[in-house]
Amino acid sequence: MRIGIAYDTKDMYSISRDIHNDFADKQSILALQNELEKVGYEVTLLGNAQNIIELLKNNSLSCDIIYNTVEGISSRNREGIIPALLEAYNIPYIGTDSFGLSLSLNKYLMKVVAQHYGIQTPKSILIYYSNVYDDINTKLNDLNFPIILKPNFEGNSSGISVCYDKANALEQISRLLASYQTDILCEEFIFGKEITVPYIDTTPNAIWDVTTVDVQKSDDFWLDANWKLYGDYRNIIMELDNKTKDAFESSVKILFKVIGCRDFCRFDFRLTSNNSIYFIEANPLPALFKGGSFDIVGERNGYTYAETIQLIVDTACKRLSIPKI
Repeated sequence: MRIGIAYDTKDMYSISRDIHNDFADKQSILALQNELEKVGYEVTLLGNAQNIIELLKNNSLSCDIIYNTVEGISSRNREGIIPALLEAYNIPYIGTDSFGLSLSLNKYLMKVVAQHYGIQTPKSILIYYSNVYDDINTKLNDLNFPIILKPNFEGNSSGISVCYDKANALEQISRLLASYQTDILCEEFIFGKEITVPYIDTTPNAIWDVTTVDVQKSDDFWLDANWKLYGDYRNIIMELDNKTKDAFESSVKILFKVIGCRDFCRFDFRLTSNNSIYFIEANPLPALFKGGSFDIVGERNGYTYAETIQLIVDTACKRLSIPKI
C-alpha cells in the first residue's frame, strides 16, 4: 500500500519562529516515515498544500491513502485545507475532515459545544481582535484570577501565558493581539493535573487511556511551549478509580462523535485534586511520536510504536473500505 504523508514545517513559510509552535520538524516526519516503512508501507513525502496543489494539477499524486499532518498558517481553517483539497479530488485520507479540524481549532467554540453536552470546562471569555481597551477591561471582570490566555486558533501552547492579576492580563492581551492579530481566549486557570487522553476509534472497542506527564510536581504546573519544545519529560499512564476513568471515557466519546472525528484524536483536560474533570481542547490532528501519549497507550495494549501507527492506518482503511496490507 502506498501512503503519502502531507506535512509542513516552519521553514516552508515566512513566519516568526517565536510565535508559532504548531509545526512538526523534518526529523519527526522522517521518523514517522521510517515507522510506516517498518510495517511494510511504501511511503512518499508530499509536503504542504502548495506542493500538493502542484501534484494534483500535474495528475502526479499517486497514493492509496494520505496521512495528513499539515497545520497551515494564517487562517482559522488552516488545518482543514488539505482534507478539503483531497475530498475535492476524491482522494482517501486518514483522520478527521476539514469541518471537524476547523471546529476543534476554535478553542472558544469547542468550550461552547462541550458545555452544551454537559461537559465541564473552565469559565472563559473571548476577546475579539476588534475589541477596544474598555471592552477588554470590562470582560475580564467576569473571570477569577489566575487566568490563562491563548490565541484562539493556535496550538502547541503558542502564545500561552498565565496571568495573576488584571493589570498583567491587560498587558499580555495587548501583546498577543498585536503579535497574532486574532481573537484571544481567556479562561480561569484550573489547578490540577495536566491530562491527555489519546483515542483510536477501533470500532467496536476503542483503544484509549488517560495520561499525564512525569514532570508535574504541583497543581499550578502546566505544559508550556518551552516544555513541549525543549523539555525532558515523559508521558505516563494515569492510574484512576473506575468512576473517574468512566467520566473521562464518557466525555471523550461524546466529543469524538459531535466533532465528527475520524480514526483518532487527542483530548486535553485538567483533573483537580477532588477528581473534577475540565475539558480544555480537542486535537484531531495530533503529532504521533515515539514516547508520546499514543505510543504509551499503544504499549499498554501490547503494540509497538510502529504497530500503533499501523492500527490508526488500519482503522482508516476499514472505515474507507480500503484493503489493508
